[in-house]
Amino acid sequence: MVGVKNNRRTQYTTDFIKRSFLALLETRKLTQITVTEICKQADINRGTFYLHYRDPYDLFEVMQKEFNREILETLQKDQSPCTVDGSIIKLLNIIQEKKTIYRIMISESGENNFLSEVLLEVHKDYLQRMGDDHNKKNLSVNDYSFTYMVHGSMGIINRWLESSGEESPRDIAHLISSLTQTTMNGNRERQRKFS
Repeated sequence: MVGVKNNRRTQYTTDFIKRSFLALLETRKLTQITVTEICKQADINRGTFYLHYRDPYDLFEVMQKEFNREILETLQKDQSPCTVDGSIIKLLNIIQEKKTIYRIMISESGENNFLSEVLLEVHKDYLQRMGDDHNKKNLSVNDYSFTYMVHGSMGIINRWLESSGEESPRDIAHLISSLTQTTMNGNRERQRKFS
């Protein structure tokens, strides 16, 4: 029973440290935040912080990995074929729920490689289910199409989060799906012309 209580207390403490850290990150850059400030914000002592993290960069990295893992686990839970809309809605729900950490991760690292990897998998799965033939002759065109769709999808997601976010994850997923379908239809048409 003691172990359970300590696990709950540890989880509560680390969650509170993360929330306090996020609050600081909303107004300051990672490079400007000290352990002392995090401890003051979380109302803990430095020893408690150091039980869990080496420094603010370690804390940031842990939060980034947890966010990435949550996205991948959520998308992998349902192994049955689903529409691209379904996968993207799941992804957008997580991003919307944790938009503060998502925005901060993008602004601090200047990239969203994890999101491009996730979107690439979603689009590849979608194309495989659509029966798109990936023969060697069209491989280059398909690679360019994937790149275009992934980066376009990231642009839409980032724009959605920067705006008032009135659209639901379902609306944004339908938009991404529609644009993906249009791109693929255009790609098939070009392949027919040049075959």
